[in-house]
Amino acid sequence: MTKAGADPISTSPLAAIALQAITQLDKLVGPVEAQFWMQRSNDFLGGVTPITAIKERRTADVMSAVRLVALEKGLFE
Repeated sequence: MTKAGADPISTSPLAAIALQAITQLDKLVGPVEAQFWMQRSNDFLGGVTPITAIKERRTADVMSAVRLVALEKGLFE
């Protein structure tokens, strides 16, 4: 049970999604860039950060954005 006004990213299901995204990104771009990516605005997500999109429960969009990073990594390296 969460307290009123609690940060929704701290709840288990949302934290698990954030961890999954960071874990996949870490393998692709390293831990520092993965953390930066989660905190930067993302055009694919409508200009919001992946963390904000997770809070908005847009899990599928965030994971699609992670897959785009993997695709770009494969194409440009």
